[in-house]
Amino acid sequence: MRALVVMAVFCLLLAGPVAAQTVEKRQMAGRPVMIWLPKSSLRAPVVIFSHGWRGVNHQSAPLMRALARAGYVVVAPNHKDALFGTGIPPDPQVSFDEPTMWTADTYRDRAEDLASVWAALKSEYKNRVDPERLVLMGHSLGGYTAMGLSGAVPAWDSYGFKPRAVVCFSPFTTPYLAHGSLALRAPVMYQGGSEDDFITPPVARPDGTYARSSKPKVFVEFEGAVHTSWSVLDPDYEEPIEAYTLAFLDHFVKGKPLAPILRQRPAGVSDLRLEE
Repeated sequence: MRALVVMAVFCLLLAGPVAAQTVEKRQMAGRPVMIWLPKSSLRAPVVIFSHGWRGVNHQSAPLMRALARAGYVVVAPNHKDALFGTGIPPDPQVSFDEPTMWTADTYRDRAEDLASVWAALKSEYKNRVDPERLVLMGHSLGGYTAMGLSGAVPAWDSYGFKPRAVVCFSPFTTPYLAHGSLALRAPVMYQGGSEDDFITPPVARPDGTYARSSKPKVFVEFEGAVHTSWSVLDPDYEEPIEAYTLAFLDHFVKGKPLAPILRQRPAGVSDLRLEE
């Protein structure tokens, strides 16, 4: 199954980034980054996005554009394990099938990437970003990375991230279940898919990632979604992913009232949970 996912992501990357009105492609802190900027020149909340293993920084470009339209600065680096970047990505540092073997050093390079990019962004875009309103967001291994920098890997606390919110799309979380470290420093939203067989069940089960996470927390599962549904490979899910993500961020980052969408499960959503 994983081989099919890798091939699908490869096809995704061949397409390249979709043109956007407010996107910049550049080097920052030694990493290739994509930056989506809102039209307003006022200081804005920031989303740092971490792609999945063998993914790429523009894999979720439609959502990144939607976030920018909603007034967020979005920055997404290519990690060293990106399919396109510094060459052929290596095998996993530790097998995804052996979560008990993961330690604080596993994929620490990803944490270092985000810390370096965040420091550079605050310096180079200091008139555009509000460092007090930071969102850490990631897909798959990027979700693991975002959680780790938000308290799930205590050894990473030295990087100094203080997010206002955390958003994890189909996150790889079994190492956290194995080690019991799920006291996050910010409200968290988990998104999963009913057909995302390897990743979503550990998040959704009664004793799983969502159940063990600190409050406030939200879990939404999209009917029929698979692991790549948070990428341009699956445009059928763009609108609901955007709607739930923005409803969560508008409340916990911008202080708007909680939207009804976070309390009422419509058709197409197979599971929805909220605990404040």
